Amino acid sequence: MAKKMIALFLMCIVVVAALQFASANKEDEVAKYEAKFDAKYKSCFKTCEKECLENGSGQSYCEVKCDEDCNEKEVADKLHIELH
Repeated sequence: MAKKMIALFLMCIVVVAALQFASANKEDEVAKYEAKFDAKYKSCFKTCEKECLENGSGQSYCEVKCDEDCNEKEVADKLHIELH
């Protein structure tokens, strides 16, 4: 009886370890996916802000405008939606 309990306990440990490993791999995939969009957002924001400031708009206005525009583009890209 004791050997069966030890075997069951060891099997549980193996199953939990396997689940943890699978979960860790999934988190890496999500991080890579999000990093792609973070890079696009940063690039969009820098370009937009530079153009906005060159047009004579204020810093606060440009930050809000570019944040909204780039966030909209990011969401549309994630959802595979064409913006007009």
